[in-house]
Amino acid sequence: MTKAVFNMDNRIEAVDPMVLGLKARVEDSLVKEALLRFEICVIEALTNVVEHATPSSKEASVEIHLQNTDAGVVIEIFDLEGTAPFDLRDHVTDLSLVDEMAEGGRGLGLILQCADTVEYGALSNRNRLYMSFDNVS
Repeated sequence: MTKAVFNMDNRIEAVDPMVLGLKARVEDSLVKEALLRFEICVIEALTNVVEHATPSSKEASVEIHLQNTDAGVVIEIFDLEGTAPFDLRDHVTDLSLVDEMAEGGRGLGLILQCADTVEYGALSNRNRLYMSFDNVS
C-alpha cells in the first residue's frame, strides 16, 4: 500500500493536470471501469472545491491524499483552509431532475453514484472528502 500527498493550486486551470497526474498514479491499481469512476469523481470534487470553497487565504491550496490499497484506491481531498463545513448530502440534486442541457448541477450526484464509499466531514480542523474505489467491475 502506497500513500502520497499532493497540493493543488486553488485555480480551475490546475484541476485537469492534477486529475491526469492522479489517474496515472492509480491506473495500474484499478480496472478500467473503476478508473473511469475515479476520474469522474476527482474531476467533480476538485472543480467543486475550486469553484465553491471560500478559503481564509488566497494562497490556500487543496490538499490531496492518495492511497493504493489491496482492495483498490482511496482518495481524500481536503477543502481549502478556512472553508466552512457542510454536509454534501444536503446539496445533492437527483440526477433525473437535472436539465440535460444544464452545464452544472450533477457533481455531487455523480460522486455519490460513482464512488464506492463517500464520506465528508471535519478532520483536523479541515473539511475532508473521502472516496474509495474498489477494484471490481
